Parts: sequence; C-alpha cells; structure tokens
Amino acid sequence: MSSERPNIIFITAEQQRADTIRACGATWMQTPNLDALAGEGAVFDKAFAPAATCVSSRAAFYTGLYPHNSGIYGFQPSSGSLHWLPRLSEQGYHCVSIGKRHLPPTGFDEYLAEHDNKCSLKIRGEDCDWIKAVRAAGYESPFDLHDTDPDFYDNLGAIVWPLPEELHPDIYMADRALEWLDAWDGRAPLYLHLGFLSPHDLYDPPQRFIDLYDDEDIPMPQVTAEERAGIPDELFAQHRRLEAAHGATVIKPSRATPERIRRMRKHYYASVTMIDEKIGQVVEKLKEKGLYDDAVIIYTSDHGDHLFDHDLIYKGELYDTIVRVPLMVKAPGVEPQAGRQDLVSHMDVVQYILDMAGADGEDLHGTSLRTAVEEGSEHPNRYVFAEEGATGLRPEPDLLAMIRSHTHKLVYFNGNQTGQLFDLVADPGETRNLWGDPAHSQVQAQLTADLLDWLSSDLHRRRDVLADAR
Repeated sequence: MSSERPNIIFITAEQQRADTIRACGATWMQTPNLDALAGEGAVFDKAFAPAATCVSSRAAFYTGLYPHNSGIYGFQPSSGSLHWLPRLSEQGYHCVSIGKRHLPPTGFDEYLAEHDNKCSLKIRGEDCDWIKAVRAAGYESPFDLHDTDPDFYDNLGAIVWPLPEELHPDIYMADRALEWLDAWDGRAPLYLHLGFLSPHDLYDPPQRFIDLYDDEDIPMPQVTAEERAGIPDELFAQHRRLEAAHGATVIKPSRATPERIRRMRKHYYASVTMIDEKIGQVVEKLKEKGLYDDAVIIYTSDHGDHLFDHDLIYKGELYDTIVRVPLMVKAPGVEPQAGRQDLVSHMDVVQYILDMAGADGEDLHGTSLRTAVEEGSEHPNRYVFAEEGATGLRPEPDLLAMIRSHTHKLVYFNGNQTGQLFDLVADPGETRNLWGDPAHSQVQAQLTADLLDWLSSDLHRRRDVLADAR
C-alpha cells in the first residue's frame, strides 16, 4: 500500500436487493463471506441508489451527478467525459476494472473481462474475454434458451447453469480478479472495481448453490387487492409489453404461479450465495498479499429487483425493492457498526472514495461517509433522491423522481396527474399509496415543494456541467 493513500476495493453486484444478506437480517440467506465483511465495518441499512436501472445508476455513480445533470436517465450511452476516475489517477492511483462496468473505461488503466450484462455477452463475439474462454473450452454461450427450451417462459428467467462451473460469467471474472491480484506488485495505490453480473437475470447459478436453499423458508410476495389498486396503471405498461415480447431476459407475468415465483427467488438468492463464495476468495487473496488490513473495501449493488413484490418484475420503478441497496464499508481502524440507520446515497460513497484518495469532489453530489464510518457520527442527509426515465423495461411514464426521508417517500410522475406517497413508519413495505389522500395533502405538498427546490436549485448550481457541449 502507498504510505499516503489506501488501496480501495470497490465490489458491486448487479441487481441485488438490500434484503439479501444474512448479517443484515435476511435469515433465509446464506452469505457467510459478506456476513464476515459486515462484521468488520459499517453496514448502512438505508442506502440508496440514485437511479433505478443499471446504466443510469452506474452513470450517476461514476459521474457523481444525478440523471438531471448528465442526461442519462435510462439506457442512454455515456461518453465517459464526466467521469471522476481521472481524479484518482492524479493522486497516483492505478485504476483497474474487472467484470461488469457497463460504461466506457474512462480513467481505468486496465480493464479485464466483460463490462456488459449477461445476455449481451451472446452477441459480443470474439471481442469478449469470456466468450473466448467459453469457445476455447468447446462450448457456445448458453443464452439462447428462449429459442431452444419450450419451458423457458414458465421458468421466469430461472435456469440452472448448464456449462462447467468455471465458465459461469461471475466465476470466470472473479477468477480473473484472483489472478490479477496474485500478480499485482503493489507499485501504486490501487483502485479496483470488481463488478459481478449476478444476481441479475437470467437467474442462473450452478445447481449446488440452488440446493442450499431447498429447506429455506423463502419469503414470497404478499400483494393485496388494496395495494394492487393503488399502484398507478402506468407501472404495468411493462407487463403488457412483455406478454408479446421474446428474448432471453423476457419474463411473462401471466406465467407466474406461487411455485414458479418461489423457484425464481431460490435461483436469485442462490446467485447471491455464488458471488458470496467468490468474494470470500477475493478477501483471502487480499489477505495473502498483505493488502487486506489497510484497504478500504466497499460492497454495494447498482439497484435491486422486484421479484414480483408489488406485483412487478425487473426494475425501473422507485420502490425500496429497487433503489434500496446493500452497502457495507470496511476500512482500517473502523469498529463494527451494524445496522446504521443513516440515510445515505451512492453519491456519498463517491465522495468517500475521493476523500480517502485525497482527491477533490467539491463539484459533485454527495457528502463523504468518512466521519460516519470512522467516528460513528450521524450522516447529515435529510433526504435521499433518485430519478429514472422511461426505457424499454418501463415505457411509462417518461420520468419518475423520488424524494425520501426517514418517514415518508414521494415519487413524482411527470405530468403530475398521479404519483406515489408512502408513510414509511406506518407502512414500511410501501403497500398503501397515499397520493391524493386529503389526510396527507400537507405532507404531499411539502415533499413536492422540497423535490422541486432540490431539482431547480441543483440545475442552476450545475448549469455549466455540459458547457463544453454548448
């Protein structure tokens, strides 16, 4: 390690909900290595992503800017011109990306394996390291099951990994990370982003991980008629689209039964256990190399997955099932802090990384987690925010914007004809939409005003973010 700067290991899952780590209260989960990591640092139980799909969330993270600043509200391409990673390079960091990044490699000195999602690997051909490994072993990418398996849609995206285990994308990429760490000579402070693709659908772990959940009490969706009636109809446009769609990532809600949903969730949870095993191996390698004790290790996810909670699938909405994410921070000299209730955002994680690296983050969103992590003080956020635009996953409405406090959440739908308001004290599961309820009109008006003030003030404050493009 540099005498002045800590190594920073940033590990991300893809589409992992916050309620999927045993140490954080998910008693049905088998995550011994994440549990061990949680036991050595600060665990934030109210951590939130700034957006609700992979590209928008990752772009917000690596720019330190919300979608209303960058213009990346969904799957819009990123040029990488606004990324903050070059600021780490200016501090002498060697920046490495292994696995999923989903953005241009701006600022990385090395980038290995693959940066897309699982199913796009199928079309990347010889340019993809993982595809090369699969073909060298005598196989083809197994992501054409929607064309070859007559039961594919009945399985709700849950399959058993059909190739040798070492060729699973996550296992392959983690093994590349282990090889890279083994060869790393420590010549500079290190920023390593290890990006897993699971538990994103396809939910495809090897059978041995699925077997671990045979006897677990798998939690199931509990959607009442009252809740269903209160969900704005726009959020079900995706369901209508999917019924006519065809593809490897298509889940048809009409095919869902309790048995199939339980199986889907088993595969999802088993996918988390699969990456947990690889994280344990990475931690052991860091210890073997003498890199662990003095390193900052951060674990989180870009967003969650409904898994039929709220009668919804995939992502794109601003329920806690999507925007609430796991977040744990292990750092030198930090005492364990389980179950912290601070409202924190990925934007605060960006500021923490820059802070620990000695880099400037003054023009970006967020407040560093450093005093919260090192001193146990309360993080000052009154609200957290998230934004998401229409995509092929959620085609309506054009824009969602969230403001969330400890006690309430408001989701603004553009057009202001409908929206969502939840009393999180009385209804932590977000099942009763209070939007338009006269008894809650004052709260709705106040949160709407505070959201508008945040948006308008920030747009003015950062009006020159894209000045070079004028």
